Amino acid sequence: MNDRARFEAAALAVEREAERLLAVTPPMAAVHELFYDEVACSCALAGSRLTAAEVRPLLDRDVVASGRSLDDNVMVADYGHAARFVRSAPPSRRRTFLSLEEIASLHALAARRSLGARPGRWRERTAAPFPSGMVPPPAWLVPREIAAYVERVASGPRDQAGRVAWIADAHERLLRIHPFDSANGRVTRLVTNLLLRRTGLPPFVVRRRDAARYVAALRRADSRDPWPLAGVVARSLLETFGGLLAGAEGADPLQPLARFAGGSERAALYKAAQRGRLRTVRRDGTLLTTHAWIDAYRGARPRAAASEEPHDGDDPRNARPR
Repeated sequence: MNDRARFEAAALAVEREAERLLAVTPPMAAVHELFYDEVACSCALAGSRLTAAEVRPLLDRDVVASGRSLDDNVMVADYGHAARFVRSAPPSRRRTFLSLEEIASLHALAARRSLGARPGRWRERTAAPFPSGMVPPPAWLVPREIAAYVERVASGPRDQAGRVAWIADAHERLLRIHPFDSANGRVTRLVTNLLLRRTGLPPFVVRRRDAARYVAALRRADSRDPWPLAGVVARSLLETFGGLLAGAEGADPLQPLARFAGGSERAALYKAAQRGRLRTVRRDGTLLTTHAWIDAYRGARPRAAASEEPHDGDDPRNARPR
């Protein structure tokens, strides 16, 4: 199965889970935990070392995380303000999904105390080439490029089934423009989550264990191969759905994979989970799944699945500018 086929299968699962979530009310504890997790993970990609547990008191009560640098605390606090802007935005808009003012406002909030960031103002300096070799547009073209980007994205996805691919494309295109002098990665993830909110989907969270895959997928997208990045977005949304649905009334509860993995099928189930064929959620080192996900895997399992080669991971050392 190639990257596009894997993404299409995952995107279909996202749409099914979105329908399930509409029928239940996720516990507020899970919703709040997702917010802190997203802030911690996005800032970790930008260099912060704060954990989700340290993010919560910082954002709720202005309790600085001891043992962490001032820059890390400031970054997380400012990103938290921007993330709350996204969280409080209307879930949908009739005329436009995104505006120039919203992109600039998210940067102004996320980078308001960053040295030399020029909060809310477009880039005026030449940006270095990305590790993939792709070169951002020159500074004088940024206003034109960002206006064209908003015009492209503002109308929203063409149809419900294409929401995830549209989100992944919007994510990569904004990073490619590199519209600000700094904090482009953080702002792009904030804009992505604003678009997700307006399409009725939960936020995109690049969890720490997936950071290398995310960076590698961005390099592939720079080379006009969008499917690995689209797959990263889809898998993140599926994991988020799992967390939100786990404690929801009427939802299929998450259970340890070990409860389903008995006899001769044990190795196959763990291998399927590792390769992304079987949906799982990892918590505290334990793989969790549901009866529905097991049934979906068994119903769609190809006969030659055992011979499929695992993914190769690209070298994650050369990350995008943050």
